[in-house]
Amino acid sequence: MAKKRGNGEGCIRQLKNGYWEARVTIGYNEKGKQKFKVFSGKTRQVVAQKLNNYIANEKGKEPEQACKDTLSAWLDKWYESYVVPNVKTSTRVSYEMVIRRHLKPSIGNIKLKDLKKDTIEELYNKLIVGGRTDGKGGLSPKTVKNVHLVLHMALEEAARREYIIKNPASIAKVPTMKSTNSKKKDIEILSKDEQKLLEAACSTDVYGTAIKLDLYTGMRLGELLGLQWPDINFENRTISISRQLNRLKDFDPKATAKTKLEIQDDVKTATSYRVISIAPTIVTMLQTYKAQQDIESKKWGKAHKKLQMVFARDDGSFIDPSTFREHYKQTLRKACLKNCTVHALRHTFATRALEAGVPIKVVSNILGHAGVQITMDTYSHVLPQLQEDAMIKIAEYIAELKASS
Repeated sequence: MAKKRGNGEGCIRQLKNGYWEARVTIGYNEKGKQKFKVFSGKTRQVVAQKLNNYIANEKGKEPEQACKDTLSAWLDKWYESYVVPNVKTSTRVSYEMVIRRHLKPSIGNIKLKDLKKDTIEELYNKLIVGGRTDGKGGLSPKTVKNVHLVLHMALEEAARREYIIKNPASIAKVPTMKSTNSKKKDIEILSKDEQKLLEAACSTDVYGTAIKLDLYTGMRLGELLGLQWPDINFENRTISISRQLNRLKDFDPKATAKTKLEIQDDVKTATSYRVISIAPTIVTMLQTYKAQQDIESKKWGKAHKKLQMVFARDDGSFIDPSTFREHYKQTLRKACLKNCTVHALRHTFATRALEAGVPIKVVSNILGHAGVQITMDTYSHVLPQLQEDAMIKIAEYIAELKASS
């Protein structure tokens, strides 16, 4: 049996052939598995001496050699050994973009052992001022925070493997909205009149139906285009949201295109998994639309994809988000409305719901926000009016009580 020592001190055991063996962890390979240094000899005393000599004189040089790697080289190793096998495709795409666009060009040539807190903070400040790759200004504090998260995770793993003594990103200050005096970007919302015009301009085809459904549910675009018919319960008048459609980078070396449309059986956050109720009028709209879709799909016969997508091309295949955005813009022009993003439909739904007196917690749940504070911060423009309306109702109620007494 092996006689184990303390952590990092190795272990010694006797083999079946009578010889003794000592081994000590010297690091991890690119797949995250431990690497060992092994010593053998005829007696326990011999291998113990070999082990002790190595620990005293050589083991400390292993991390020292590893930390001479540049940050760029380490990011490549970390990405392949940790990111690729452990995260979903959309997260992998995000990490790869952060590494390629922001970390490697700026600080990738610095050796791990030379990377300091001040250097990292200088990078963050530069990104805030002029970090956009198109040269049109700086990144938002939220985007810089994402850069920080990727760098922090990569360096934390380097520290765990003893390539560096400590993680300098853990003590680096990350810019915030307050510290940068950044103004929160105004969200786009359709007025009640604009919403009526948009709905009137929507056709009964796939795009018009999708726009109206988004106006009355507030789904994210990926969630909307990822809907499948089994997600809709017409009897209970509910929609289950548990997947999304995205165009993502194709990492297959044999791929003929750089990106591909992909259904992900997960959504943005844990709270994004949700079941929302829909009004009877929306149920009727979807039933009518489905009946028409079934007729059209039969015309394709065996060529139809049969993916059960609620919103699909004529052959049943996925609708590209960029294609949807173009049809959405056409509908805006048809309604003689100014151009605004598809996300304005989500903001418009939330605003109408709050105006109608729906509790903010319920609105937060419908939207799939991680917490009610996000909803309050995003739609703070509505809250003062809601408070004023509430106070008027309270005053009217008190007046009625006095009159009846």
